[in-house]
Amino acid sequence: MFKNIVSSLFALVAAPGKAWQSISSKEESQAMFLNGYLYPIMGITALSVFVNLLNDQFTLEKALKLMTIDFVKFFVGFYIASFLIDELLQKFFDREKNPKQVQLFVGYTLSVYMLITIFLNLFMGMFSFLRFAPLYIIYVIWEGSKYYMDINENKRLMFVVLSSLILIFSPDIIERFMFILMPGLGN
Repeated sequence: MFKNIVSSLFALVAAPGKAWQSISSKEESQAMFLNGYLYPIMGITALSVFVNLLNDQFTLEKALKLMTIDFVKFFVGFYIASFLIDELLQKFFDREKNPKQVQLFVGYTLSVYMLITIFLNLFMGMFSFLRFAPLYIIYVIWEGSKYYMDINENKRLMFVVLSSLILIFSPDIIERFMFILMPGLGN
């Protein structure tokens, strides 16, 4: 399972076009994708917060709160983004609803965002340029719209812009909401 996760993430980061072609050619059940790929990455992302316990000013309480926030923002963000992109495809791109395809697209794209979050958690404050790394998702979406979602060339830019906004900001909005619900974190 972890070999599949690592190889898929590496492919999505190193060569998104080839990765999306590979994803579109393989038959993967919804349960296998969620239980064998997406949820484990969400768990690893949440657990990566605990590395910061090595810092003297980082408490177990703060680690548990941040772990909860990281997991919830991607879990809820995944379902919100899947719903919004499925509706977007139906309304603006004259496509039939295809929740399985959209969830795979959203899940694989968010897995790159989760990988970036893992690195941010592991190297907190060390590499400031990592804060801009989520913008790489735009390129992953561009390649995915071409090779996996099969969006027409003349509508691809609009799809990439709208999907990028949804996929980048849905977890961030949920994170901000969670910080409001969990006071004392200083963000």
